[in-house]
Amino acid sequence: MKKGSGARSLSAAEAGCREHFADAALYDYEYRRRRADVNFYRRLARNRMEFAAGSVLDLACGSGRLLLPLLRDGHQVIALDRSPEMLSAAARRVRRLAGPRRRRCCLVRADLRAFAIRRPATLAVSAFHSVQHLLTEEDFLRFLACTRASLAKGGWLAFDVLPPDPAWLGRDPRRRWGRTIFHHPTTKQRLIYSTNHDYDKATRLLHIRLHYQPVDEAGRLAGPERTVRLCHRQYPPDDVARLLALAGFRLLEVFAGFDGRPLLGDPGAADEHVYVTVAV
Repeated sequence: MKKGSGARSLSAAEAGCREHFADAALYDYEYRRRRADVNFYRRLARNRMEFAAGSVLDLACGSGRLLLPLLRDGHQVIALDRSPEMLSAAARRVRRLAGPRRRRCCLVRADLRAFAIRRPATLAVSAFHSVQHLLTEEDFLRFLACTRASLAKGGWLAFDVLPPDPAWLGRDPRRRWGRTIFHHPTTKQRLIYSTNHDYDKATRLLHIRLHYQPVDEAGRLAGPERTVRLCHRQYPPDDVARLLALAGFRLLEVFAGFDGRPLLGDPGAADEHVYVTVAV
């Protein structure tokens, strides 16, 4: 390895945990149809609160995609995120709620690896692959330690991971995939979206590049292409189970999707890996 290349790689990976969340309006537009995970966590919170009343931790709440439904369902929610842009978007959405719902929300800017909650919660949720921005096992263990300290005795933690798919990870990084033409939701600029990625087997880091090329209505280039970095650590089920045990959590369920199918057979064939755990 060349001198300094490790530092540059880590810097790029850290940037990949920030850049995708700097434009909250674009983020919300791109994932506007993603609802299965929200519905799953709403059901989980409702079922959990039937047996143990308390608050919900929304860890890496983003712009409030899950937070708002939880508040509308009547839950007390403490929502954490480290992105100021995403928290600002969440705050704007919370302000539009009726007074009683607004008062059930507490927004906190914090890092998943270093946070503390004064009053222990009953349920913690980290949705939409947020734990995959924990780039090392040490980061994951810090997250689990903070979460366990913020949960009441017997509290639950639920989160999801995108399954490591060898065929997808091994795609040609020189090609562009997922080409789509759309208009930016706020600037209305016409853009061609495409993506590609590199996978580092040594670090298990997936370095994704999201490309946005401005074009005019005739499809001609209309400015420089912008590339946004996104980085995910790959966490196979055996690693997740081992880290949970080290941190004092016991697995209750592992699902192969948000429809509640158990994770059986080939983990790579699942739509999602959804973990429900209890602090012990």
